[in-house]
Amino acid sequence: MSVDSHSVITPEANMNLERLKSLYELIGRMNSVYDLQQLLEFIIDRALSLTGARSGVLLLNNDNKADPLDVAVVRGKKIDKPDLDRILKFVSTTVIQDVLSRAEPRLVIDLPSDQRYEGLTSTDTVEFKGIRSVLAVPLKAGDRLVGLLYIDHPKKGVFGQSDLDFISAFANQAALGINRAREHQHQIERLTLLNELSRSVVQALNLDEVLTRIVAEVTRMLDVEASSVLLLEDITSNLTFATSVSNGERLNINKQLKKDEGVAGWVMSHGKPCCINDVSRDPRWFGEVETGFKTHSLLCVPLQMDNRVVGVLQALNKNSPSGFDQADVTLLSAFAASATIAIENAQLFQEASQARQLRALNEVAISLSSTFDLNKIIDEGLKQSLQVLKAEAGVISIFNYDAQNTIFAAQLGHELSYDPVDNDQPMQALSQLTSWLLTQSLTDFLSEEVLLIDTYHPQPDHVALEISKTGIRSLAVAPVKINGSVNGAVAVMTTSPHNYSVEEVSLLSSIARIVGMAAQNAIHYIRMQAQTRHLTYLNEIGSALTRSLNLDHVFEVIIEGVNTLLQTELTSVFLIDPETNELVLRYSTRNDAEIRLSSPWQGIAGWVATHDKPALVNNTQSDPRHLRQIAIETGYAAKSILCVPLKVEGQMIGVVEVLNKTDGQQFSHLHQSLLIELTKWAAIALHNARLFDERVRAYQDLDAEQKRRIAAETRGAVAAIILDMAHTMNNVVGAIRVWATTLEYASSRTPNESIIKFEKAIRQIRQNAEEAIKLMSTMTGPLQQATLAAVDVEECLDAAVQSCWWPENVDLVRSYTSDIPPVRANAERLEAVFHNLLSNAIQALADHGGQIQILTLLTEQGQIQIKIIDDGPGIAAELLGQIFNPGVSGKDGGLGIGLWLVETFVHQFDGQIECSSAPDKGTTFTVTLQPDA
Repeated sequence: MSVDSHSVITPEANMNLERLKSLYELIGRMNSVYDLQQLLEFIIDRALSLTGARSGVLLLNNDNKADPLDVAVVRGKKIDKPDLDRILKFVSTTVIQDVLSRAEPRLVIDLPSDQRYEGLTSTDTVEFKGIRSVLAVPLKAGDRLVGLLYIDHPKKGVFGQSDLDFISAFANQAALGINRAREHQHQIERLTLLNELSRSVVQALNLDEVLTRIVAEVTRMLDVEASSVLLLEDITSNLTFATSVSNGERLNINKQLKKDEGVAGWVMSHGKPCCINDVSRDPRWFGEVETGFKTHSLLCVPLQMDNRVVGVLQALNKNSPSGFDQADVTLLSAFAASATIAIENAQLFQEASQARQLRALNEVAISLSSTFDLNKIIDEGLKQSLQVLKAEAGVISIFNYDAQNTIFAAQLGHELSYDPVDNDQPMQALSQLTSWLLTQSLTDFLSEEVLLIDTYHPQPDHVALEISKTGIRSLAVAPVKINGSVNGAVAVMTTSPHNYSVEEVSLLSSIARIVGMAAQNAIHYIRMQAQTRHLTYLNEIGSALTRSLNLDHVFEVIIEGVNTLLQTELTSVFLIDPETNELVLRYSTRNDAEIRLSSPWQGIAGWVATHDKPALVNNTQSDPRHLRQIAIETGYAAKSILCVPLKVEGQMIGVVEVLNKTDGQQFSHLHQSLLIELTKWAAIALHNARLFDERVRAYQDLDAEQKRRIAAETRGAVAAIILDMAHTMNNVVGAIRVWATTLEYASSRTPNESIIKFEKAIRQIRQNAEEAIKLMSTMTGPLQQATLAAVDVEECLDAAVQSCWWPENVDLVRSYTSDIPPVRANAERLEAVFHNLLSNAIQALADHGGQIQILTLLTEQGQIQIKIIDDGPGIAAELLGQIFNPGVSGKDGGLGIGLWLVETFVHQFDGQIECSSAPDKGTTFTVTLQPDA
């Protein structure tokens, strides 16, 4: 008996499956580590432990063409600095140089004898390093080389192709993890640097010192050769070089530029940053600086104050082959905002009449820039405003779009807070002012100017009327801007008459700007912290997803992760049914709805799946894509919906849809970005789970095929034994028939009294022998190999129907699929198969009646399926697994040969037959046949 060799699961396959599971665990670990050095050490340690290597080196790209790689981590035996230099010199001329030049992994079985490196390795170096087996793979993120992973072993042949395949897959994930850790580190460094630089420039009050600090910090921050500050001169309306530094030396540049001349003039007139990495190709550049300095690359950003450009900040010649990038533009623009405030503060400080106020503003800026706590910024900002302006009371309110709430603070002035007798009226007025501000749309009456209400500045009647009800006699309200938009206000008031001076208005406006800048930095910091928490949670979800290969569990983790991350009421996963092309609700939080969207898909989910774009809808009633009928059918009203595509390897497989935040807030683009990131993990997990399901099904099919083949071979062996026994019996019985015939013949030719009295018995012996021979021929006939040809399934079914006896209480329903091709079979035996199955179904229904269905189907694999279904009493559970065995029958007096012959005939056609049955629910026989080639 033979078994198909392809059906056996080899130890190598088991090892690959174990390595695949290990890779998923490694991915989760790498994606949860943000400390770059810790991640690099984890990568090299895992690479050594999983391959059995003795030592290794991890090199990182430093974007320097002269020396493109830095040694990040070395593992193995202790290596001194001279030894390390010798190793790097050795490997740079052999394997590592080969991998870098070709950007391909390399597997070396025995380095000294490898013809690819013949002549490149010296004997003393090889003996010193002791290298025989080598694995070297590039760390690539997309098309970008991140670094290189090199491991070796002193014995030859230690590593094989499976090690190379595994370490290459590991290296791809390691590159992504390194990129992620680097980006996270860069973001934190830039935010910290920006805060330090901002504090550095705002701490100075002398204009010359401020300008010097600005260009020095720009040079250090962006690693450039030179930087300049150009300010707009009010009298001539020209740009003058306020200060310039080149390679640490201050330059005196007397040239002036018109405010629309050159790159600086373009930035000045347009109020937009300009980034040029080759000035010779830009028509706006004409060589603005005539000092012998050669400009190659230039980054120029406007210095803006209240939407008014007061100058420009330039950085020249980036010390990097790649030049300036968008991150540099963002960083310098953010720094320019602080620099502009510092310049204006310094300019104001030069006026003796404002020295005290400016010093106070500087203290406010220092105080507010020392924290990222938004509540502390608001409290301290209001406290400083009241002290500087000597106001009775004040209010600050700021709307945080990320949290979608308003943060406010209200305080009495320093003197009143210690006098409870005199503060009743201001306290009451302050309470009414706070209530009034919280009900106003600040953009309706605050744009660029400070709102003043006093004897010199009357306001429109409706505003004055509201203010008069509060008992306030004077009021000054300055807008607080965040990212260029009015997000709040600083208000100070008195209950006695007071006229605000120009200096006080300027101070209040400056304080509002400082508060806005500090609040903006705090919001950015809070956003960064939230993103870090979200990334950490995403990694936890990703790890949970990639650890599971159960499809239902993957769906549960997706739903729970989305609901927790976004705080939503309902999350649903729709998948595209490849057979019907319907968009089907596969899993949801409630999991009690049956939704199938036919093509072309409708609704917001259908729109997302069709257009491969996310949809953010915070008012479903105003969106025509929203399917209100589904809300009616499910009894769940969706007020806001966020829906994103779900794709695997670039192919759309469905969508993830979330409904209604639990806190009643609206969805934002941050929520959309988070959901998109989560769906990337979800897509990987779904893909892995589907592959696992397919592998399980393949193993099940393989097991079934093995059992079928073993059964077929067993059946063939039994048939051969039966045929051999029948042949022997046929010879014996045939001899008896010949002897009986001979005796009969002799009796008729020569009557003999001794023979005549046995004549009847002799004739009976001959007849019995002939019947036995005929019966053996009938029973062994089906066991003989049949001639196969193209057979029409429908013709055989119709013939079998005609050959059966049909009681009046049994109905027949035929449903034939059109264009069913002919099958490879024997027509006579295929008709016998259908006749036997139909007869059994008829007998099962004969007593109580019922219905028999005959269905024909064409599978995706091109096979033909015939289903014979009855709604009779079913087959007993204890017999269901044995019904195709010879001698097993569910009928009284049955021989148990019919279904055995049915399975024998089907296997002769290289087909399969299956039976499913349940008590009182009927029986289904499914015959699967191959099409005629």
